[in-house]
Amino acid sequence: MKPFFKTFAMVLLAGMFSCSNDELRINDTVQQLDAVESVNDPYLLASVIKQTSLFYQNMSFDNRRLPSAVQHMQSNYQSSDNFYAGFRSPIDDMYSAMNILKLVDGSIGLADKRASKTHKGIFVTFRVLLFSFMTDFYGDVYYTEALKAREGILYPKYDKQQATYTGLLKELDDATALMTAGTEPIDKSYDLMFAGDKTKWIKFANSLKLRLLMRASGKMTDAGTRITTLLNSPLLTDATENASIAYVGVTADNSWKGGNINWGSVDEFNKRRPCKTLVDKLAELKDPRMNVWIAPVENPWTTDKAQNGVTVTTTDPNGFTYTSKWEYLDLTNKEIAAQTSNITDTDKLYVGFIAGMLSDWKNGNGHYNTAAGGVVGNFKVSQFSQLFRQNKHNLLKAQIMNSDEVQFLLAEAAAKGLISGSADTYYRKGITNSMLRWGVKQADINTYLAQTSIALPADKAGQLAKIAEQKWLALFTVSAEAYLDLRRTGLPNIFNNGRLSGFPFPLRYRYPGNELGQNRTAYDLGVGTLAPAVDDQFSKIWLLQ
Repeated sequence: MKPFFKTFAMVLLAGMFSCSNDELRINDTVQQLDAVESVNDPYLLASVIKQTSLFYQNMSFDNRRLPSAVQHMQSNYQSSDNFYAGFRSPIDDMYSAMNILKLVDGSIGLADKRASKTHKGIFVTFRVLLFSFMTDFYGDVYYTEALKAREGILYPKYDKQQATYTGLLKELDDATALMTAGTEPIDKSYDLMFAGDKTKWIKFANSLKLRLLMRASGKMTDAGTRITTLLNSPLLTDATENASIAYVGVTADNSWKGGNINWGSVDEFNKRRPCKTLVDKLAELKDPRMNVWIAPVENPWTTDKAQNGVTVTTTDPNGFTYTSKWEYLDLTNKEIAAQTSNITDTDKLYVGFIAGMLSDWKNGNGHYNTAAGGVVGNFKVSQFSQLFRQNKHNLLKAQIMNSDEVQFLLAEAAAKGLISGSADTYYRKGITNSMLRWGVKQADINTYLAQTSIALPADKAGQLAKIAEQKWLALFTVSAEAYLDLRRTGLPNIFNNGRLSGFPFPLRYRYPGNELGQNRTAYDLGVGTLAPAVDDQFSKIWLLQ
């Protein structure tokens, strides 16, 4: 198969200061014209699905910025992401999204020529997804003039976020109409996400619309009416209905990032530790996902001298076996005594790395035997389960949107009175779908749901807090959505956990540095709509103003 679309990488333009801005933008034009237009819709569909899914998933585990910000993960070596440092500098993820959008828009053009309405509707859905990512993380971005170099627009303007949202919601309506009217089949072998099931593609488009409506619900007076109307359309409902793809596990490109194909050294895997916020909440709620996600500590501290040296062997639901050997907190040992200020958890097999703590391997829970553990081998803090060390597994997916997220969105809407219906029903369905997605048995889910600690309280504020807490758990490894939700709702209230006091939560990404030199007029206007009008991580975009 010949290359189907020679995309340009805007990020590669950094450093080419010897070229004029016009030359750089003309290069964009040439690249967009250089397309091979003989490739079929199924092949393009597979490429769009794969590139977009991997783009989203890599933000949730490979890159520590977002999972650390939402306290699913913390770094224990050479990273300041534990206190949001990754947000301080300009971030080029907008260009990564644009590179995929070039493929998407090219695919839409080809589908138009072939009168492939179903495929065009799917491609438009991905277009909305990627543009929504850009505006949600940055604020005003180019939208109506984006990808128009073939029409001579070399310096696209930034659309105001409110106008972009209006356009994106309209595009989703167009997408569902196209898919409904389309008659051509979807090739099962190339449809990596829904195996040729057009109904599920329509459900995904509708569910994405629900996500955007809830995200903008604080700025839209008719959000409740529009969501109520949407309830008459099919949404992602069943636990198996998820916009995600499985990993093949053969090459680095098609394997889970934490597996040994991508991370040959286990050290890279061990640099990422579950956050204490996550571990403690799972333990508090007796959540069965604990044993799926988290490994027990190799050498947990104990205050029971009789327990010193006792070995515990555990096997998790996926068949991974771990050995833990209790170590007495012996303060007569000078090395141990020196670490007492860092020892926060004793007599626990599951221990998380403290939110906001410096990524020093001695920190977290008082690691002292660095000679044995190495710089990333803190025996006193849990690792992630060996599930996440696999190249592929039936539970590991590159995720964009899951059905449990949809149910929690509906639960929130019901609790706020935006729609009628039972918030509790949606809430429990969200928990159930999430647990089923992670392989938890229905009997264990029933036991979990029967706990009084899981029941929704009677008051609205209590309901919203409980819904947000369970949604935050369900969005584990979907960190982009967890971040945007935490930013939008302020729930669950984890902002001052651990050592984060004094570190304000970031509200957006800073524009890529190249925008200042190559598209300065648009950049300045975009910054001008922020509150305050400063391109930093604390300025509020329209959605938050």
